[in-house]
Amino acid sequence: MPNPNIDELIDVLNGEMLLYKDLYDIATKKTDVIVQGEIQELDNMTKVEGSIIGKLMILEDEREKFLNDNFDSQMTISRLCSILPEDDAKKLKMVQEEFNDLLKALSSRNDLNKSLLKQSIEFVNYSIGVISNNLVQDNGIYGEGIAKQVNRIIDEG
Repeated sequence: MPNPNIDELIDVLNGEMLLYKDLYDIATKKTDVIVQGEIQELDNMTKVEGSIIGKLMILEDEREKFLNDNFDSQMTISRLCSILPEDDAKKLKMVQEEFNDLLKALSSRNDLNKSLLKQSIEFVNYSIGVISNNLVQDNGIYGEGIAKQVNRIIDEG
């Protein structure tokens, strides 16, 4: 087995972590944007996320190349820590713990945003249903109007 410079892997992981922190910051801002109903801003944030994900994919390829060149593709950080010298293992373990905390926070924030978006969509569908029903049942000002037929914009379901 070659003698890898584990700092190269740590640099790649730290680069990934910085990008995940950017995603977390966006996800945090997204919560307010969703609550305020700023659709255009939400769209802009989604585009920025896409760019960040592209950069993450490049770093992920670098990480995989490092592991393939020096170990095997199935190597995990935990397994790697068990075979590295203590100093390298300690550095890598710290990165792993910080990464895990960040990913848990990001997942939690994304779950919140998903729930808020679902509630927003349900409210919009409810509002459309109420408006559509009122249009169909409209009997005019004096109660002698003709029932109006309305096509639904969004499928119920």
